[in-house]
Amino acid sequence: MSPELTRKPEAFQVSFMPWAGIEKEIKLGPVTFWPFSTQASERVGDKAIREHLERNFRCYVDHKGNPINTVTVCSHGLSDFRQLSPVEADETRAAVDALIFSIVCRATNATVCANNKSMGPPSAERYQLITQNFRPGEDDIAVRAGSVLSGGWKIGEIFFPMPWSTGGAFASPDSRVLEAFSKTPESGFLVEGKERLFRSLEWFRLAHVESDDVSVLSKVVMMATAFEIVLGVPNVRDKSGWVADEVAGRCSEPESLPETRKGKKGKDQTRPKIGWWAWDFYKLRNAIVHGDTIQQGQLRFQSIERTWLTHLIVADLVLRELVMRELYRYGCVGENIRKCAAECDKILPGTAESRHASWCLGFDDVHRALGWLPERTSSRRGQA
Repeated sequence: MSPELTRKPEAFQVSFMPWAGIEKEIKLGPVTFWPFSTQASERVGDKAIREHLERNFRCYVDHKGNPINTVTVCSHGLSDFRQLSPVEADETRAAVDALIFSIVCRATNATVCANNKSMGPPSAERYQLITQNFRPGEDDIAVRAGSVLSGGWKIGEIFFPMPWSTGGAFASPDSRVLEAFSKTPESGFLVEGKERLFRSLEWFRLAHVESDDVSVLSKVVMMATAFEIVLGVPNVRDKSGWVADEVAGRCSEPESLPETRKGKKGKDQTRPKIGWWAWDFYKLRNAIVHGDTIQQGQLRFQSIERTWLTHLIVADLVLRELVMRELYRYGCVGENIRKCAAECDKILPGTAESRHASWCLGFDDVHRALGWLPERTSSRRGQA
């Protein structure tokens, strides 16, 4: 038999999120997310590949065992289903992490500002990323779970049910956040800075897994790690104080409400309230990693109007602000904000650009909802 007749078909690769349910194409840097159910016919010209993927995706089912139509394909560059290089695979993973960050933070922002805890965000499981190698026409399938590989299966013999922990349905991405992340390759970011930013998003994703295998205390440590990476916490003696002052320096405004507490030596110490929140959150992290007993009340954010708030919910919003301020600093977002601030400065000399950015990027609404900025007066509400 000739070599041509015995040679196996070319191997392809597909990366996809079976439960994401993204309805329109989303581009994030070199990665495009697109819905397979509505775009397969125009994007997948090879009939054998398309039919193979259709059979494969029917193995993913909802809670009743019915095939789902929520598959989102993640294409790096062209939708040619080539084998990705390690760098391309890492960029795809990073793009999914940025997508999760965008969607979760937007939903959390809306929930807190509306004081409506029923508007819960989706979990990281909704955006589970799967990569499979395949040969069109061959139904062999292997399942990898971490470092464990199970082979010898055929398409149609096994099924993958949708996790119960996919979370809320408020899953619209924040286009401004995605656009900002897409611009990081062409911005003034140093390589180390970009790696640090995307590394923090990986910890954010892990902190938003709703599996029962991950405790709330572990999530606090994960989110605190994301903060450490974004802030670049140095090896100093008083890390809690450093984190508190750094968060206050980056996120507070002249009108931010202050709070005074007694220090260890009985001296009064005043910081903006957001700084004291960062202090409390990092102290909570320290207590967890040192094995201290943690009471449920320590996990709650003290709010008169929003008694359902936890430190983890607040952490989502503060981390979003820190990340967006970093992206703004390097010109990845806010071009129109800078232009508008320059025009305002002509009318009202001395208008602070950072103050204008805080208002336009939605930080003010969050700070007011959390009691970190004074409420607007009736007259100012009327002007708005």
